[in-house]
Amino acid sequence: MRTSCMRRWLAAIALAISAPVAVAAYPDRPVNVVVGFAPGGTNDILARLIASKLQAKLKQPFVVENRAGANSIIAAEYVARAKSDGYTIFVASSGALTINPAIYSKLGYDPQKDFKPVALLGSFPLVVVGNASFKGDKLADLKAVAASNPDGALTHGVASSTFQLAAAYYARQVGTPMVHVSYRGTGPLVAALLGSEVDIGFVDVAGVISQINAGKLTPLAVTTAQRSSVLPQVPTIAEAGLPGYDVPVWTGLVVPRDTPDEVVTVLQAALKDVLTDPDTAAKYRPLGMEVGNVDGAALQQRIADDITKWTEVAHTANIKVN
Repeated sequence: MRTSCMRRWLAAIALAISAPVAVAAYPDRPVNVVVGFAPGGTNDILARLIASKLQAKLKQPFVVENRAGANSIIAAEYVARAKSDGYTIFVASSGALTINPAIYSKLGYDPQKDFKPVALLGSFPLVVVGNASFKGDKLADLKAVAASNPDGALTHGVASSTFQLAAAYYARQVGTPMVHVSYRGTGPLVAALLGSEVDIGFVDVAGVISQINAGKLTPLAVTTAQRSSVLPQVPTIAEAGLPGYDVPVWTGLVVPRDTPDEVVTVLQAALKDVLTDPDTAAKYRPLGMEVGNVDGAALQQRIADDITKWTEVAHTANIKVN
């Protein structure tokens, strides 16, 4: 009898040891929401909107942290190395996940291996804007501006690798040289445009819509195949003379690769409610954004497809950073 009891006791211990460890209720403390740009751009605005809504749904602080610089590489590397517990999440631009691997020879992170996709938060066009001193009102006027510069080239403000590749691809197609000047985010870039430090910017709509409406910056074209709902008067680059040009930008939410599926499920359930809330759509509209979804597998595939696309574009445009 004593031996039988001992066996049952040992079997129970073995079962307890081999059973999966349950994930504690998530979240039970503040969550760090990392953004790869300075305050003021679409990614930052979107991150703060999503963070506030997740905070309301999950009853814990979601705190936005701006780790700007190097086309979001600093932020991406930080999140890739963070603890996989759900308390560091990344509101990642498509540039960080799909364009950086196309133009940088070496990266300290692998977009397809180091992150687990959670949700596509939204997509939007870039708008080409002329600075505060810009002479003209259409895309064709860029050639005259370039010709008037001492080196015969446009100066282009860069807030991310996406902006640079979109602009360089355009410049190569139309034969207008560009000198790219880097900034740490849309906010600093907009300040440079308002101060006429650079001629033009390929910029996220949300970052410049107020300056456009106030007549301080001149919108010349948008980068998507369709016009922007918040700038319906502005033609697409395709309409303005470059058929087939279509460069949408998107933002996703990803977490470190070993984050438990249980945590991802909690985030996706909350985000499903957030992204289907009419209030979210209403807040997206002034940003010129389309609402995304919580299909992690689809986002994983989109990352892979876009890396292939942008690698081809970068090769064609001869853009590579060592």
